[in-house]
Amino acid sequence: MKLIEPVDNYPEKYWLSYDHVFSIDHLSFQECKLISGSDLPVQLSLKKKVSLSAFRKYDYLFSDGPDIITSDLVNIFLGMGLEDEIQFVPARVVINGDVHNDYYAVNYLASEGAFDMEECIYKPLIKSLPGGPKKFSRIVLQDIEPTHSI
Repeated sequence: MKLIEPVDNYPEKYWLSYDHVFSIDHLSFQECKLISGSDLPVQLSLKKKVSLSAFRKYDYLFSDGPDIITSDLVNIFLGMGLEDEIQFVPARVVINGDVHNDYYAVNYLASEGAFDMEECIYKPLIKSLPGGPKKFSRIVLQDIEPTHSI
């Protein structure tokens, strides 16, 4: 089993901005369904100039749309035989004005609830949306074996 953990010090300047106007609807990446061929691309960019070599040290990148991974990480996942659980959608990432095509948007095809919501302590993050995002003060995980590898 391989475990990939996010770093605690992921720089905010490396958060990618998703092109919501000319890209696939970012909510499609939360449906756990295959994204079929689309005329719309997946395009993201960095708002500020950064050191390309420093940025390229990260293989799992965050955005205001789907998460993005490098082709190196895609190859690791493919080597693990996870094609039925994760889809890699080619992405164009604009860094310092240059387009890089060796990135992929992550589309997870399976999802399992991990939190024991009856034991967790939480409240709505936005009072007017009680069924929306939650702010947790105590998280309890379910005591179950996962049915998926990722």
